[in-house]
Amino acid sequence: MKTQSSDPATRCHVCRWRACLLVAVAALAATPVWASPSFRVDKNYPEIGLRMRTLSNSSPEPLPLPQTFRYTFTRGEETEQKDLFDVRELWYATQHVGQWRDSAGNLLIIGRATQQLPRIAAMTPQGHVSREVFDAALNTTDAAVDPANANSLTTWIKEFSGCAAEPPESLRTDFNLTDALFFPLADPGTLLYAFRAKIRSISSQSAPSDWFCAIVKIQDGTLKSKVRKDFEAQFLVNLAALPRSGLSTPARAPQNAVATASRSAAIPDHPSRTAARKSIANMSGWWYAETPEYIFLSDIRSTTGRTLVREFQQIMPKLRSAFTRLIPPFDEDVDISVVRIFEEPQAYQQYVGKEHAWSSGLWSSMRRELVILSQGKERQRTMDIIAHEGFHQYLFYATGRIENAVWFNEGHACFFECARIDNRGHVEIPENARVQHLQRNFDAAVALIPQVLVAGHDAFYQGSEASRDLHYTTAWALVYFLRKGVPTQKLDAQYGKILDTYLASLMETQDAATATRTAFEGIEMPRFQKAFTDFWKRGRSAAQKYDLFSPARGRKTPINSLPMTSTS
Repeated sequence: MKTQSSDPATRCHVCRWRACLLVAVAALAATPVWASPSFRVDKNYPEIGLRMRTLSNSSPEPLPLPQTFRYTFTRGEETEQKDLFDVRELWYATQHVGQWRDSAGNLLIIGRATQQLPRIAAMTPQGHVSREVFDAALNTTDAAVDPANANSLTTWIKEFSGCAAEPPESLRTDFNLTDALFFPLADPGTLLYAFRAKIRSISSQSAPSDWFCAIVKIQDGTLKSKVRKDFEAQFLVNLAALPRSGLSTPARAPQNAVATASRSAAIPDHPSRTAARKSIANMSGWWYAETPEYIFLSDIRSTTGRTLVREFQQIMPKLRSAFTRLIPPFDEDVDISVVRIFEEPQAYQQYVGKEHAWSSGLWSSMRRELVILSQGKERQRTMDIIAHEGFHQYLFYATGRIENAVWFNEGHACFFECARIDNRGHVEIPENARVQHLQRNFDAAVALIPQVLVAGHDAFYQGSEASRDLHYTTAWALVYFLRKGVPTQKLDAQYGKILDTYLASLMETQDAATATRTAFEGIEMPRFQKAFTDFWKRGRSAAQKYDLFSPARGRKTPINSLPMTSTS
């Protein structure tokens, strides 16, 4: 029997910075509007094996990482968890070689037809499979596209484009092309082509390249007939084959701008790291930097921005160690943390989608990716965002991809977003600026504690902006009190085990609501609220001096050895 787990795959954690929206609106307002899609500048793409013209005034757009579906498989009394994937999404990533979007939203997608969509006996009714099963199916002879078979090409074209293409029209070819096909579509906003370029040898003989597909998505209202005329006159006529430089590999950050990982620290290979590199392959302007725990992908061009990523490489492993001190991972199988950093608001908004376009940071457990919009010269603001969202990312992996209680997750993310790391790598957690909001709304926050502790995703995030802000502030103040107030106010006997008990119960029951009930079992809420009030009214100064990560304060009791009390 197999069932899909309660993994919050369809949910995202987002960083709420209202000022970011103003920056984004200003950037969009300043963006020039071009008359229509055009293709005017030749550029070499040796990784693809083509010299071609992309959309004028466009930027390369990364392909999102594939969605991950967490399943629990049960056989008798044994259970096993697996990450599974959508077959078409994995396949599409292997055939997609690049896409470019201009300032008006027009999109050019290029694919290379090498392998048909595999037909796999899926492991779930939803059609999801493991990477290993997919890779084995993709690498069979039967999956290869037959370049000489028109039906084989048409089948691939329909799958890759997602369009119900009619029989193609052959176009006139010139000196550089062996074949060019136009596929009529009913959609007035989409053009679909296939072509092969002539690969020339030293002996002046030529051979056809792989079949390529070009899809043009018209978003600015230009007539399809005009875009077709320009595409054929500007793009197809100027296409040429180049010697291909082997497997496409994205650029590593320049050594003089961003430090790579220590030579003594091995960078472990991992499917997530490979997929992350592949997502920016063939993309001019994109580069990556790594540590053993992280891979950072970015299109930042400025020296200031690249220096910031160098800081991320130095700081995030130290911050991760602080996460680990407070919340040790349930097991050693912790995934690579993928962080994608955009320089421009418009590109960030396009990538995260309309639903999250207002945000400036987002952790998506479905995509297994942390996405950040750089705040430019406002360095500390960018640091706060990556610390907040980076905790969400860490907690997801550390607790076995189990959905956590929102109060615990958001409370700790806010707790760490103001972390400061000195030159020795020591982490300090000062009070968050949210303390001012807490003071202005203190009675309401104290009364809200019982509701925040049981609030699910919708109850915590929905509602007015004012109510969400108070939920965040209350969750932060609660975690700050438990982490720094309880030990300094001599309250360990009553409340010192709450957080560890929550984690131990979560590990055992894999249910956040049960873990919260277990953690607060036997605690009288009015008395707890009074202790919380007394701390914030009179006990803050001692907590501000409390060094949570002093070497003398190592974890004394592993989570998995704490006594458990079941809660009905």
